[in-house]
Amino acid sequence: MFKMIALFKKPENPEEFDQYYFGTHLPLTEKIPGLRKINVTKFTGSPMGESPYYLMCEMYYDNKEAFKEASKTEESKASGKDVMKFAGNIVTFMFGEEVNE
Repeated sequence: MFKMIALFKKPENPEEFDQYYFGTHLPLTEKIPGLRKINVTKFTGSPMGESPYYLMCEMYYDNKEAFKEASKTEESKASGKDVMKFAGNIVTFMFGEEVNE
C-alpha cells in the first residue's frame, strides 16, 4: 500500500487543535475517494524525552496511482486547503510504501 503521512509539531493550543482536527478536518479527509484507511497516532514522548511531534496521520491508498487519482478530487483539494489553513506552519508531509505486506 502507498501512504501519505502528515506529521504535526506540537500546536500552541493542543485542546483547540484536537477539537478542530478530530471534529472538522478528519471527517473532511475521510471523504476522499480511494482513501482506504486512516491511522492517527498521538505521540506521548520519545527515548530522549518530549517528542518534537504531536500527532501523525497515515492515509493509505492501494498504490501510488490511486493516490494520484485521489489527489485530483475536490474532496482531496478541500482537505489540503483546510490543513494548510489551520496547521500550515506545523505540518510536514511525506510519502511511503508499505514493505511488510
